[in-house]
Amino acid sequence: MLSIRRVLFPTDFSDGAKRAFPQAAYLADWHDADLHILNVTGRHRHDFEEAKTNFPIPTDRLTDWLRRPHKSMTSAGWPDLEALPITQEQVESAEPAERILAYAEDEAVDLIVMGTHGRRGVDRMLFGSVTEEVVRKAPCPTLTVRADADVAPDQSVRRVLAPVDFSDASRSAVRHAKEIALTYGAEIDLLHVVEEPFYPPAYGLGEMGFPTDKVIGSVEEELADLARSEIGYEHVMIEARTGEPSREILDYIDANEVDLTVIASHGRTGLDRMLIGSVAERVVRQSPTPVFVAKPDRASLVSSDTAEAAAARD
Repeated sequence: MLSIRRVLFPTDFSDGAKRAFPQAAYLADWHDADLHILNVTGRHRHDFEEAKTNFPIPTDRLTDWLRRPHKSMTSAGWPDLEALPITQEQVESAEPAERILAYAEDEAVDLIVMGTHGRRGVDRMLFGSVTEEVVRKAPCPTLTVRADADVAPDQSVRRVLAPVDFSDASRSAVRHAKEIALTYGAEIDLLHVVEEPFYPPAYGLGEMGFPTDKVIGSVEEELADLARSEIGYEHVMIEARTGEPSREILDYIDANEVDLTVIASHGRTGLDRMLIGSVAERVVRQSPTPVFVAKPDRASLVSSDTAEAAAARD
């Protein structure tokens, strides 16, 4: 199972933060973890006095955030906020991302849950925002929820998608997807996107056919093997398709009523760039449903990953 002891929920009181709160509360409650609520404000902000006045956030207000849009997250109902260990802290800083990251390090946070944008960057979505920097640099996995998403993030999670590129990073993401699916009682979809090769005319190769059917069949066999080895139970949907990876992943989410996507921060590309420029970045920016970003080169929430990393060091 997932090893989650501390969940960090950074908030700026925006609608984006409120939409992310139910996921933070539910995961903390399910795993008997401490929930840390952090607000970073500053005297330079126009809402500084309001933020100081409204913090710490009273339980009845948190309960109101939890119940939006008046649907329970699971059939079992909402987490009991009165019984949930909650720590609230407010700090002043002109660099909110740095303070969030420092708090996560200092408190040994296992998971950060936050909206993809707050009062900054409403039109810029994720790029350049506080959340984008936190996702890139966080010492632990992150779960992001788009503020302007059409799909309510606090609905029951019935279907979890794990895009796979067969790298070690994506295999770690699959292991996280399995444990997250068990948490919510959800089904898992594994998806691989085959990029068709493009040869410039200067290569003199003409129009070379791409053996799509053969490749797709081979990839789906590999996905089935991965499902058996890493997930180990039936009712895993697998699919291979051709196209541009991020676009195909987003189309799959829309077409298959996916509730949550689990993706690695990098696969075969972007090992040094972390999230920027990668497939994961575009999925986090544009997915209408929450996205869990696993970071295989950082802390893992899956015990098998921790054991493998220790064995590799030895």
